[in-house]
Amino acid sequence: MSVVLRWSGVGKAVSFYRYFAFDLPVFTTLSAIGLMLGFTLVQLWILVTHQAVPVYFTAYLALLTAGSALAAAGITLGWLSPAGALHRGGRLAWALGSCVSLVSIGLYLISRTAGLPGLGELAGRWDYIPGTLTLALAGLFAGLHFSVFTGLNVAAPDRRDWHD
Repeated sequence: MSVVLRWSGVGKAVSFYRYFAFDLPVFTTLSAIGLMLGFTLVQLWILVTHQAVPVYFTAYLALLTAGSALAAAGITLGWLSPAGALHRGGRLAWALGSCVSLVSIGLYLISRTAGLPGLGELAGRWDYIPGTLTLALAGLFAGLHFSVFTGLNVAAPDRRDWHD
């Protein structure tokens, strides 16, 4: 990924982390876990309360719920584990959380602008509170992961050997 950042020039634009960084790995990791758990709970609530939706949307919600729960568990296990292998697993869990978040944001925007088959009533409905909450939690997690990825925040103490 760093090669893509370097090749595209985006790496220079986000290289501000060389000048300052936040050394709060426990706070950063707990924030990520909290955001993923909140995302999981909102998705689970939508899944349970909305029964009259197409099957593909129910499957989508179930996959988002499972993916975000796995990401939260992986981040927790990767953080609590003293072994280096699980720290790498924790990084994969961060990536899974970002993938789930970005897919959720993308489908939310598509459903509100173009609409989805069988869910035409969602087009233009920007006032649906669980959807807005999902968008906010997903955006915050993706932003937090981006800040960890670029080095602005530290979430894995083994990367820079920084500890709270």
